[in-house]
Amino acid sequence: MIDPGTKEGGEEYMAYNRRRWGSDGWTHSMRAKGAKVGAPFADWKTWPNTLKAHRLMYFGGEEYANALKGALFDACYERGENISDVECLAVVASRVGLEAAAARAYLQSDQGKTEVAAECQSASRSGVTGVPYFIVDGDHVERPYGFSGAVDSGSLLNVFNEVSGREAN
Repeated sequence: MIDPGTKEGGEEYMAYNRRRWGSDGWTHSMRAKGAKVGAPFADWKTWPNTLKAHRLMYFGGEEYANALKGALFDACYERGENISDVECLAVVASRVGLEAAAARAYLQSDQGKTEVAAECQSASRSGVTGVPYFIVDGDHVERPYGFSGAVDSGSLLNVFNEVSGREAN
């Protein structure tokens, strides 16, 4: 989860940022980097409690994982939707081909709560501190690299080259 301390229904974006960090200044470089790749965070209205969104990912399974990730980011950051809300998540599910009614019923139940909580605790114990979070391992490094946040493609390529033993171009 992004921040387990977020209110269950999410929080208004600026109110959350003021409470947590004093302002949203920390997002300025992220927004600038995102704008360069078509993700300007144009309509970010809510700081979500992501527990239900994580449960939707669990519900969708591997088959829908990539589509759901993209749809959830788009809903929250570009469409201004509150992904803390079951109805919003049912719509997101339908956008990727899942049945909205089945997703809604799942999210209104207790299904997946224990599993998602266990995965979040495991990630936290492993040092995962934010999203996205990358763990990259290879034969040419002593231990895996772990890093968080929006990372430009050049930096990712450098890490991949290092862990694979290749020279950067």
